[in-house]
Amino acid sequence: MSYINKAIINRYLMKHFFSPYLLDKYVKGVCTKEEVAMIHQWYDSFDNDKDYFVKMSVVEQEALRMLMLKRFKESLTSEPFDINAVSPGNSTLKRGYRIFGIAAISLICLGSFFHYIAQLGQSKNIATTVSEHIILNNQSTGIYKQILSDGSIVWLSPKSVLEYPHNFTGDYRQVKLRGEAFFEVTKDHTHPFIIHSGNVITRVWGTSFRIKAFENIPTEVSVISGRVSVRSNANQQKEVMLYPRQKAVYALSDKTLKKLPENTESDLRMWDKIFTSFENTPVDSVLACLGRQYHMNIRTEDKELGKYLFKADFTDQSLPAILEMLQNSLNAGYVIDDTNIVLYRKPQPKY
Repeated sequence: MSYINKAIINRYLMKHFFSPYLLDKYVKGVCTKEEVAMIHQWYDSFDNDKDYFVKMSVVEQEALRMLMLKRFKESLTSEPFDINAVSPGNSTLKRGYRIFGIAAISLICLGSFFHYIAQLGQSKNIATTVSEHIILNNQSTGIYKQILSDGSIVWLSPKSVLEYPHNFTGDYRQVKLRGEAFFEVTKDHTHPFIIHSGNVITRVWGTSFRIKAFENIPTEVSVISGRVSVRSNANQQKEVMLYPRQKAVYALSDKTLKKLPENTESDLRMWDKIFTSFENTPVDSVLACLGRQYHMNIRTEDKELGKYLFKADFTDQSLPAILEMLQNSLNAGYVIDDTNIVLYRKPQPKY
């Protein structure tokens, strides 16, 4: 099993007399009135039990976040819905898609929840196990989110490979990267997080940053928040300390590591958090708005998908996180190519 131990989930759900099966029924709109009331009561119980969350380990907290985030209550609705029934011209279109925020969107996949968290890849992603390590190869056209055993999040870009252990042990949390990834590292000052990528070694305790380490091009480490230290494999004695909006570049020509200011117009913009919401807005308009905010060309070539209406709260979310939400709620995928993103509908599964 991956970063979440099934026993942790079971223990928490048993504490509240709740089950993933019931959540799945709720999302599908087939709950009885009594079951809907139970779900609302379950959610409200968190308001009266905040100390329990504080006492959780980092892994337990991340498990709970997958089920419910702070905006779940504001977006929660007991109105049944059927995503497959929504189509242009259908009266259901007036309601639009009910996007409940990150927590509720996570619940859409809750019927196969334990299968999901144990699974290390998705369509066109390949995960292999070598001894106690997992090698994740993102062969999809979008950015793939992977949560590690310590709760750290890695957003792996297409054509990139991440190698990491099932569970971190020892004094350091070490991973290997080939390609590009954005890291949101869980703070743990007693166990530094270390990334081996290309010609450099990046050491961090808890922060967010991006690494580009493709073959035969200069390796880059760019910091969004916190600080990281970077050193080259050739000269591990010399270390460069990076702060927000700074980057280190390893030059292949002279094998030196240089510290530079990060261009504010760079593609790092997609990792900025935005605060925006939509009320019964067509997908086309939402994508255009996101494109303007992130200075990217975001669109769909599917005219029917572009007309769909939905309600969404994208508060404090990065663009990849928003795209993940759209994927899960609209049964969609996307292709990212530099500053161009095209959203498309996935074919309906055949049973």
